[in-house]
Amino acid sequence: MVLSQLFGQLALAATALAVPLVGREATTANSAETIAWGPCDFDTVGKGPIECAAFPVPLDYTDAGSTKKLMLSLIKSPAPNPTKSKKSILFNFGGPGYEAVHTLNSLADRLHTGLGNTIRFSCFDNATDRQVATLQFPVLPTTAYETALAQTFAGAEVWSNLCYAKNKDNENAKYLGTAFVARDLMSVVDALGEDGLLRYWGLSYGSTLGATVAAMFPDRMDRIVLDGVVNSHNYYHRLGIDVDQLLSADDAFRSILDQCLAAGPERCALASLKGNTTAAELEATLLATIDRYHKNPVAAGATVVDGNVVGQIMFITIKYTGDVPNAAVHLRNLVNGVNITEAAAYNTALNAGIAQGNDDSFLGIKCSDTFPRADTLEGIMPDVNAMLHSSKLFGAQIASIAAQCASWPWEAKERYEGNFKGIKTKNPLLLFGNTYDPVTPVVNAKNMSAGFEGSVVVEQHGYGHATVSQPSNCTTQIMQSYFTKGTLPKPGTLCEVNTSLF
Repeated sequence: MVLSQLFGQLALAATALAVPLVGREATTANSAETIAWGPCDFDTVGKGPIECAAFPVPLDYTDAGSTKKLMLSLIKSPAPNPTKSKKSILFNFGGPGYEAVHTLNSLADRLHTGLGNTIRFSCFDNATDRQVATLQFPVLPTTAYETALAQTFAGAEVWSNLCYAKNKDNENAKYLGTAFVARDLMSVVDALGEDGLLRYWGLSYGSTLGATVAAMFPDRMDRIVLDGVVNSHNYYHRLGIDVDQLLSADDAFRSILDQCLAAGPERCALASLKGNTTAAELEATLLATIDRYHKNPVAAGATVVDGNVVGQIMFITIKYTGDVPNAAVHLRNLVNGVNITEAAAYNTALNAGIAQGNDDSFLGIKCSDTFPRADTLEGIMPDVNAMLHSSKLFGAQIASIAAQCASWPWEAKERYEGNFKGIKTKNPLLLFGNTYDPVTPVVNAKNMSAGFEGSVVVEQHGYGHATVSQPSNCTTQIMQSYFTKGTLPKPGTLCEVNTSLF
């Protein structure tokens, strides 16, 4: 769990696994617990002091008689200029199941303007076995070959079987989920001894955690920011995926191509391709390149470069916009058939950098949260087709993830089963969405806001995933004013970003 004294005393990063609750009245943790802060057992970075703590919470919130505890790994970053109120903000950087402690450590300075070392869930004895299984049972693009989706579906079932065989006697498997994490947040709030109210900033999956805790404990919400918002209706009820996630992806890519051409070949390598003077022509060239490598894969060092690799680099350009110029260089080289090994290494390095770590917490949480399941390939087709129809450019790459949770053997012991409608929180929520966010479109923020009375959506007129992808003085000022004064902007506020992509 991550805490930070962002606009007050500290900011915490939550690193535990827990489960979404069905009710709002169940207990959190015992409020007699306190947090003993001390030095961290890793190198810290940044200007201010970073402190860590291990904090016990109930392992099973549904069993009042149980004395079993789970130790949360906490980290806090004090604000450079603490306010008199000394209020804490809790963070979740996404996932589910992604590391959070070291993320806050590395981002603390930037934030002043998920999961760490708690429950670990693994389907394999070591990283090598997991890598072998990933190669044996990949999540294939639906267009890889005629039976690719069926192969992915069958492979996902084998993966679930392997997980069950490894963990059938592991009682922790049933505690994976989002609602217990929501209770963990409130347990930390109780232990802080402040005012009993939650201040929280959740990005990506962290927005689902934030929406869940707000729905479960509406009377204890102070300042809640949901950033890069997932449609949580879909998350809980559409096989663990947000079928709306690609709604802005094609527009984002085409807009970036427009900006590339306007920037010219000196700043955007793709603009140097002869005969490509419009975004539509560049798009056609890149789609033809995917098809070419799909039909004729190329060995590049230890990697096979196929159409999927080209598509992944294309997707990187819209999700991680800080690296757009480099991605453009590699895409140009792939079009021209040169420096292919470098392009393959670039793609491998970026994918390694965003991996969820050396365990299977990502699947364990999202698959345990979601309902219904599917026994047959036909059962996942509504979600597959929804994603295919939502994006011409990227739907085929992503849609097969609908198979991942179809046969998952566990259910979270507690799940949030509400519909996120008509929820009146003590203080209204503030939601943010980027105009060209490729995985959490701004329409998601609007859809989720509709369920929380008085909440406001701010659109950041920029690219990439969540507002942290591009700096914006407008967004920063709104965020600061909300956390320090509780001030909400006018509905329909549009914030411009400070810098261009090229």
